[in-house]
Amino acid sequence: MRKLAALSAALAGTLFLTGCDDEDKLYTIFPSGELRVIHASPDAPPVNILLNGKSKIEGLDYAASSGFTKLLAGSYRVQVEGIIPGGNATVIDVDGFRISKNDTPTLVAVNSVSSIEPLVVPQSTATPGSDEVALQVTHAAPVAGPVDVYLTAPGASIQGATPAFTFDFKDNIDVGAVAAGVVEIQVTLGGALIYNSGPVDLTGFAGEKLMILAINSENQTENAAAPIKLLAVTDSDAVELRDADTLTGAKVVHASPDAASAAGGPVEVFASSPALGLSAVELIDAFDYTSVVPAADNYVSIPNGTYTLDVAPDTDTIGDSVFTSPPLNLNAGMEYTVIAAGRVTSVPAFNLLASADDNRAIATQASLKLTHAAPAAGAVDVFITGAGIYSVAEVEAGMAGAPLLDDFAFGTITDYVAVIPGNYDIRVVAAGTVAINLEGVTVTGGDVLHAIARGPSEPTGAPTDFGIILLSN
Repeated sequence: MRKLAALSAALAGTLFLTGCDDEDKLYTIFPSGELRVIHASPDAPPVNILLNGKSKIEGLDYAASSGFTKLLAGSYRVQVEGIIPGGNATVIDVDGFRISKNDTPTLVAVNSVSSIEPLVVPQSTATPGSDEVALQVTHAAPVAGPVDVYLTAPGASIQGATPAFTFDFKDNIDVGAVAAGVVEIQVTLGGALIYNSGPVDLTGFAGEKLMILAINSENQTENAAAPIKLLAVTDSDAVELRDADTLTGAKVVHASPDAASAAGGPVEVFASSPALGLSAVELIDAFDYTSVVPAADNYVSIPNGTYTLDVAPDTDTIGDSVFTSPPLNLNAGMEYTVIAAGRVTSVPAFNLLASADDNRAIATQASLKLTHAAPAAGAVDVFITGAGIYSVAEVEAGMAGAPLLDDFAFGTITDYVAVIPGNYDIRVVAAGTVAINLEGVTVTGGDVLHAIARGPSEPTGAPTDFGIILLSN
């Protein structure tokens, strides 16, 4: 048996280097265990996981679990590699990480990226019955210190109650087997309630082992309800449990160049949703070209649900709506930008461009999303270059290399692009001419930006040029 274990350990050290295609067969012969990785570092970039120098898990993002990966028993070098623009970097390096027979450890990347570290958490040792859940809980939220945790029936008061357990950052507790029913999880810090899950139905996890981690909330809307949220992790999946009072964040941008002319002035926006009741609600009054509501760096909080937006001339009622949007599904804890774009009186036709905003601040990069909302420009090329490297004339002459976006069409919204912190020139080229010229734009780590290209007011009015509406987190 010792010879078999030694051979297993030797294979563990070479398996990922030899690229064996028959790993599953080896697991039936030699002792094996499993490893799971969870990303809980709130400002760290997505990561790759390397075992013995070979990539095993790729692109693991915050509040995500890799699920269990089967490994031969033995010793491994485990590296967590941050995906960073300009070149990835190893942020956690653990040599001699042992996997024993039937081991099922979880490696959690915790703390802010400047202090990121591995936390190894075992599964619960309890064996749950068919109507039970075996719970392992981990405090992985650097925003919170020692907290008291209460497990109660839904709606029960915790006034005068004894907490189920108390733990501090990086602590983990094997709670054992608990009834797989409907519970409410409440967390207090210094006696003040900082999180309330509302009813959580554990019946779907009956007979399973479940890890629940407290992690940092990651945007304005989540933080308005609670500084933390919970991450419920099964063998293969992870589900976020936000505070029960978490709303939806929304901002609206006016980028339709001829709407004011067509309406005889500013417009107003109405919202209809079962979440708001039976009557439509005036969401925005006196909305004018290039305006952002509530602000370029903020969101209005509204109940989550399905919404329909109507646009009408100012001082009128929803009955005078000139545009009704298709249904928009807005989820709790998410943040969205809705852009009124296009022309009311001609083409491209007026429409609402909606997208979800991923506003998690990542310390190692700025994140940039771009939207083309300038109908007068047609398809454009977008250049983002180091500040001062190329002049406008050199960009127009084709000396700045390939554009970041080629033939960028009206109405298109990009995914986020990871940008190295620094100073940049942004040029938008239409028909060979720089129509938008932003020089010396400074971006820092943690910035989340949304640049919306807009055109001049039509047929007259201000602004008279092309420009950028810049939103941020």
